[in-house]
Amino acid sequence: MEGAEEELERRSKFLHSLIQKKKSVEQEEQHECLNVRVRASDMPLPLQNRAFRCARDHLDSMPGKLDSKRLALALKKAD
Repeated sequence: MEGAEEELERRSKFLHSLIQKKKSVEQEEQHECLNVRVRASDMPLPLQNRAFRCARDHLDSMPGKLDSKRLALALKKAD
């Protein structure tokens, strides 16, 4: 019985690592599409994606120079 439990644990870890790799690749592709690079984050992935989309939309609508205060306020308002 112990051997079966070890095998299940090994398979579970393997599948978990595959899922994490796939999520990582998908996240990188989306970041490339939005032309962003994450330096550090403690946000969940869906929240990151939403923040990136909001930031990209806001930056695209800015006529001139980047206004970091306005961008921060826009990100804070996006719910």
